[in-house]
Amino acid sequence: MLIEKACKQDEKRIYELYCASFPRMERKPFSRICRNCRNGKMEMWVIKEHTEFLGFFVCAVYEEMVLIDYFAVMPSKRGRGVGSQALKLLADIYPEQYIFLEIEPENEKASNALQRIRRKKFYLRCGFQETGILWDMYGVSMEVLCYQKQLTLNQCEKMYRYLYGRFWFLPIRRISHAHSQNSDII
Repeated sequence: MLIEKACKQDEKRIYELYCASFPRMERKPFSRICRNCRNGKMEMWVIKEHTEFLGFFVCAVYEEMVLIDYFAVMPSKRGRGVGSQALKLLADIYPEQYIFLEIEPENEKASNALQRIRRKKFYLRCGFQETGILWDMYGVSMEVLCYQKQLTLNQCEKMYRYLYGRFWFLPIRRISHAHSQNSDII
């Protein structure tokens, strides 16, 4: 298995899996993602086995940080180690950076409560750690997990300011943070 930068020919498959894997309220306009990739704010990666499309990553890259904005594996390949292997390959590409992502926080009253628990356990097994940072991002609560390092609130906010700009940052607010080292707000 390998991951490589996506090319124009990969965009249709990525878009189809993107729409199938993420609820509408969590999806950014795909045209904006593609524009951010062309402008160097984001990178799109394809997960492949020989020529077979297995999934994708969309990552925002800024200074020492990499935000895995979207990550999906083909439904027929889930539960077979593809996701965990792909995350290790991505970490090899960004060995010195703080790699982080957002997930829906555990909530036993949520309609997808079991899925949220399984997703968090998967990422923790893959080397991600809780940061204690929770955000209300455009009306969707998200918990931030970081790969093998401790991301600070300040770093997290720097990435969001870079990615969304001042106007887009305004709807994002801190709900809570558990670690006192994360209290250095910009």
